[in-house]
Amino acid sequence: MWPFKRKESWERTFRLRGHQGASKGFLAVLFWLWGVVGFLFNAGTLFGLTGNIGVGTSAYLTATCLVWIGGMLLFGIGALLARTDFDGERPIEGEYSDVRITR
Repeated sequence: MWPFKRKESWERTFRLRGHQGASKGFLAVLFWLWGVVGFLFNAGTLFGLTGNIGVGTSAYLTATCLVWIGGMLLFGIGALLARTDFDGERPIEGEYSDVRITR
């Protein structure tokens, strides 16, 4: 039966090692700081409202929420798109510590 075929065996000849730059970590920290501080600010503003809410207050809350969401998108997508460098490594001939040879 085709779904239960034996798994193909591959010989490992090349290993990739990823190195993240400082910009990726910096943007991830900004993402979390912006998210937590902005959420607390928006929640504090919303729960601190008393009395009647007019058009001006509603517009102010909408604007602060949109700026917060925009910052989350900016820092989040920036952290995802920040460059990760990959270095390729080949095992040295005769050194088979990570490579299994079968016949």
